[in-house]
Amino acid sequence: MENIMLTVGIPIILAWVMFCVGLSLQVADFKHAVNFPGKIIAGLLAQLVGLPIIAFLLIQCFSLPQPVAAGLWLLALAPGGASSNAITHLCRGDSALSISMTAFSSLIVPFSIPVLLPIVMPDTVLNMPLKTAVLQLMAVTILPVVLAMLIKHYFSSQIMQRFYAIAERSSLWALCLMVAITVIANGNKMTELFSIAALAVLVLCLLAMLLGILTAKIIHGDKQLSKTFAIEVGIQNAGTAIFVAVVLLQKPELALTPLLYGVLMNIPAALLVFMSKNSHVNQRQAN
Repeated sequence: MENIMLTVGIPIILAWVMFCVGLSLQVADFKHAVNFPGKIIAGLLAQLVGLPIIAFLLIQCFSLPQPVAAGLWLLALAPGGASSNAITHLCRGDSALSISMTAFSSLIVPFSIPVLLPIVMPDTVLNMPLKTAVLQLMAVTILPVVLAMLIKHYFSSQIMQRFYAIAERSSLWALCLMVAITVIANGNKMTELFSIAALAVLVLCLLAMLLGILTAKIIHGDKQLSKTFAIEVGIQNAGTAIFVAVVLLQKPELALTPLLYGVLMNIPAALLVFMSKNSHVNQRQAN
């Protein structure tokens, strides 16, 4: 029963979460890249190049145990999460840019993960051919996003609008369910690696946010861009990392680090939201 929950339940849940992401996207979001291609490229480079470099250095500096190191690496290869757009909105960042970056990274990640995985895990091979792994990643990430965009574009009745609203709100509960399933599968290992894994994911999150801010400064971005990049680079897709660990690698113990990240990332995210709202209030009072 537990094995079915992992191998069947997690892909279905991740596909639903990505479907919910697709409901927040439209073709115009991809067209936004024409308006700010430099920002998109800079942000994606920070996500897809800078973030793995940070994770690799943390693995070496902390001499992390293999399960924690592998989980941290999986997180670094899965940038952008379903929650990054919502957090960007709450922080009064550039929502259009945030959504565009999520859209493009969602298209790239299914191809980049299988290629970059062996850098930290040379002895860990996907339990299926590379082509099959890419296709399965596409099936649970890209396909649900495209399907949701098509459905929302062609079906706009009042009943469907209510469905879209309910579906988007359900993504958080879906992620919680994925976390619960992973906890059940790793119950005996949680206490063993909790402290070092918790430290690793918090440091990764904070350094990734700093990388986002630095990237914005390098391209002479304003405060809004700094917040947007901090969130997009700092918030990872724990669901995708868990899926790769449990389904593609068939190693549930590697999902421990992404699992902890899914919980602990809320701490810096909440701080960003609080600081942003406080700054906005002070600015209004000053005016």
